[in-house]
Amino acid sequence: MDAGGALAREARARSVAGTAGTETLDHCPPLHPSFGLEITGLDVTTWDAATIHRCKIALARHGVLLFRNQFLTEEQFADVSRQIGNGTLELSARSVSHSKTCPHVSQLTNFTDDAGDAIGFGDNSTDYWHSDQEFRVNPASVAGLHCKVPSPIGGETSFASTVIDKLDIAPATRARIRDLWSTRVPASTHDHVDHIEVCHPVVLISPFDGRELLYHSENTLRFIGLEDDEGHALKKELLEAILASTNIYSHVWRPGDLILYDNTQVVHRREAFEGKRWLQGTKIFAPRDLFAYPIGAPFDPQDSLPLSDKESNHHG
Repeated sequence: MDAGGALAREARARSVAGTAGTETLDHCPPLHPSFGLEITGLDVTTWDAATIHRCKIALARHGVLLFRNQFLTEEQFADVSRQIGNGTLELSARSVSHSKTCPHVSQLTNFTDDAGDAIGFGDNSTDYWHSDQEFRVNPASVAGLHCKVPSPIGGETSFASTVIDKLDIAPATRARIRDLWSTRVPASTHDHVDHIEVCHPVVLISPFDGRELLYHSENTLRFIGLEDDEGHALKKELLEAILASTNIYSHVWRPGDLILYDNTQVVHRREAFEGKRWLQGTKIFAPRDLFAYPIGAPFDPQDSLPLSDKESNHHG
């Protein structure tokens, strides 16, 4: 029996039932032909429960939502993030970025305070393509970014879809990766997380509509059960599919821009910039009835299997 196909069919049925009679936001302009919407004419500080639900549906369907002219306080940004998720936020893995007044809001900036001390994480180089919190066993899988000051040169945030049907991946490779797990480790600057190797399924299934999602990034360390050479070749093949030039949207920031994105549907990176830049971020635990959730497990490199076998919304 095709367990993955059965899960996908059930998810599609729930999607139809759950959105019947509910106005969608699909009329909004797309950010990219394959993913993302710009939600127009909405103030997220005054949205009602019905609008929040429509935005959750839009995010589950399109992966990235952009809202313009949202000039939010830290407390408002945190509240909006809780509303779009399940009500719970996760602290950033870098303690330097924790806001002093609202710790669940991250300061992503090279501005300094009056004493010349950093007020956040200020790297201005090109980042790795990644999914937020992928080095955690149970990551917060939705995230928010809010722009206070865009950089004068560069500093875009680029997104690439990981929806497998949108990617040029050979059928044999699709079949091969469905039961694979891969691992990550935190960066050396991640001082607010356990420094262990963790593993997650390579393929997740959206509970909203049954789509297969590729949980893979430049930070993938190894594929469990594959030799190093084989794993490196597979990593390269999958990244080439995700990072095809036609699969990337690069967002040029404006003050007041708010972007919400699903880390199981896209990977992203910061582009290099010059001058000052100030973004704020949140890590959001997502509603599991709408969003794929990459529940994982600690991994011991001496073993060929995860240290624990936890239920997850993946094939098998």
